[in-house]
Amino acid sequence: MPLTLAKETMEMNWKEPVGRQSGQILLEGDMIVPDSKPDLQEILRCEGKVKIREKRITDDRLSFSGEAEVCVLYGAKNGEKPLYAMKATLPLEDFLHIDGLGREMDVDLSAELEHLDCRIINDRKVSVKAVILMEAEAEQKKTAEILTDVAGDGVETLTDTLQMEQDTAAVKDRFTVKEEVAIPAALPEIGEVLTENISLTEQDIRPMDGKAIVRGTIALRLLYTDGEGNLGSLTEKIPFSGYLENEGISPKTDLQGELTVEDYRLTPAVDEDGETRQIHVDVTVGATLKGKETTEQAVLQDAYAPTGAVSLQKEKITYPVTVAHGKNQFAIKERILLEGEETPMLRAETVWGEVRLSEAHAGKDAVEAEGVFTADILYHCADDAEPVAMLKRGIPFSQTMEMKGVLEGDDAEVSLRLEDVDFQMLSEREGELRATVTMEANAERQKTADVVTDIVAADLTEPMPAAGAVIYMVQKGDSLWKIAKRYRTTVADIVAVNEIEHPDLIYPGQKLLIIKMKR
Repeated sequence: MPLTLAKETMEMNWKEPVGRQSGQILLEGDMIVPDSKPDLQEILRCEGKVKIREKRITDDRLSFSGEAEVCVLYGAKNGEKPLYAMKATLPLEDFLHIDGLGREMDVDLSAELEHLDCRIINDRKVSVKAVILMEAEAEQKKTAEILTDVAGDGVETLTDTLQMEQDTAAVKDRFTVKEEVAIPAALPEIGEVLTENISLTEQDIRPMDGKAIVRGTIALRLLYTDGEGNLGSLTEKIPFSGYLENEGISPKTDLQGELTVEDYRLTPAVDEDGETRQIHVDVTVGATLKGKETTEQAVLQDAYAPTGAVSLQKEKITYPVTVAHGKNQFAIKERILLEGEETPMLRAETVWGEVRLSEAHAGKDAVEAEGVFTADILYHCADDAEPVAMLKRGIPFSQTMEMKGVLEGDDAEVSLRLEDVDFQMLSEREGELRATVTMEANAERQKTADVVTDIVAADLTEPMPAAGAVIYMVQKGDSLWKIAKRYRTTVADIVAVNEIEHPDLIYPGQKLLIIKMKR
């Protein structure tokens, strides 16, 4: 029995995980106080960030290199200023072993500073220990040659249409935001910058025809001293927008991604009055976007031939389907009380905040997330013997986002972004800490389907015998012609039709017949 096959190569444009690996890296080093700065008395704050400069993919191995940048704020012995800062860079180079990793695969690599410890060794030296969590996930595209149709003598097929999500656009680009920021007259002019923090807030990504429009705000937080040692803290928000072009993007594209600060440069400058009250801000923003669209894929699921035999080769495919995507904001509000030995507050100077995700999982029509918000509050003290102090607090939180259609067991991916943080004094021993956090969640479900990849007609040495009698379930009113057509015969070949009286076996509106045909 000759068969004509219609085959098609189905590109499973979703990425199929190949391997995932994580590991902790311990970096150690010493920071030496520069000759121009006074001796250490106490460390008030130690902060750091990790930058991955390069990654290299070989068989079963992902190598990477970069550095951890560390900044220490300290109070000095006999210092003329209330605060001093010093910085150091710890080199980072290591690798992760991932079974099955190949050179042609895509690898997402992330680095998170899990723990940073700075301890005074002596008046001029600080010991630094950093624990960095590295996580890598390798993915690759998969293709499968499937049958979409088959034609042959008397061959009947069962087809289906799968609703599948295809990756239609992948954008990885960067752009630069430049701005001039003026220091308000109420603040001192810039002498020395102690710490600078740049983050992206209020991110918005929207698809258009052949491009995506991205909007956001650069949040600048600056701590500095003037020439006389007075502290100044500046908080500034710089809105920006831009376009990223990609032919695969359309208004129907489900576009997701993130914007990150890849690099920045802050340069103090003199204004028209000759005072250092200008800052040239130059920020490089990196964009990593992924677009998905729902498409229909016709697949052959089964086939049979009443006058012959066919052999089917099948493959089970697993593919992800987005169940729901959501985004909202929530507030964290906490009353802060000083403990017994903590120095009373005279005036709050600035506050740093960080939000970390601890756990996320899918529930019934919802995605739940738990995390910790940490805050460092720098304040001036009422005691002249201690000009400034640092107050550290950690606040656990949980948040539930309603997402219709989500079930327990679905894959939930959650990201948290700190939008704003503020501290207001209520008394010398009490204050109120507020933070605004954006939560984005994506829930996916894994579906499976059996598809036919090949079909072969069996080589029979003897013809298959025709059925002498069959049992057929029919609707009331079915004609003998319709029955004969169903079994590829003629009414003349039907020699007997007997109805079976078995009411317990009959569905409403149906009857059971035994049809005898000529051999």
